[in-house]
Amino acid sequence: MTNLHIVTVFLLALSSNLDNVGVGTAYGVRRINIPFNSNLLIAFITTTGTFLSMVAGNQIGSLMDPSYANALGALMIGGTGVWVLVLAFFKGEVDGSQQPQEATLSDKSFFRKVLTILDNPVLADTDFSGHIDMKEGFFLALALTLNNLTTGAGAGLLRLDVALMVVLTAILSILTIWFGIAFGQYFSVRLLGRFAGQISGLMLIALGIYEYFS
Repeated sequence: MTNLHIVTVFLLALSSNLDNVGVGTAYGVRRINIPFNSNLLIAFITTTGTFLSMVAGNQIGSLMDPSYANALGALMIGGTGVWVLVLAFFKGEVDGSQQPQEATLSDKSFFRKVLTILDNPVLADTDFSGHIDMKEGFFLALALTLNNLTTGAGAGLLRLDVALMVVLTAILSILTIWFGIAFGQYFSVRLLGRFAGQISGLMLIALGIYEYFS
């Protein structure tokens, strides 16, 4: 395993978890805490999603010519970066023009709950207790996992190391949430969280371009 390979896996795992920084910052500003057991559950679910999507990507890639598989994997990662950038841009426009409307999730279907939390993670604290319990952490984890599926499949097509990707994703998931919460609590600003999506998108685009031409 080359050093460049390790760096690629690390950056891909980091970019997949940068949304956690935005979530953590939003929670820190509002003094919402994520206990260790809930954070561990989030890391487990997001890492499982990454693992399964990588395995699926590996299986699909094994049926294709290696050069086509590499090109498709790179395009999936880069395309995900473009999509993340577009979502971050439009979300930034909304945040800058109006206050987000907060509503309960009790009247929403399972899938709508996940999508609503993805758009406004503060709503995961359904009982307004100021901390995310295991049930709330489960829905938050599913929302965060949606962003990992395409990057995981792309990484699988590129034949990146599954074990290393899984370990780094799990560790960085826990650390990025803690970092975001601490940042929001101590600085009481969401500036870092607001740009997490743009940074993640640019990193994924750069990684996709690099893998496509390497």
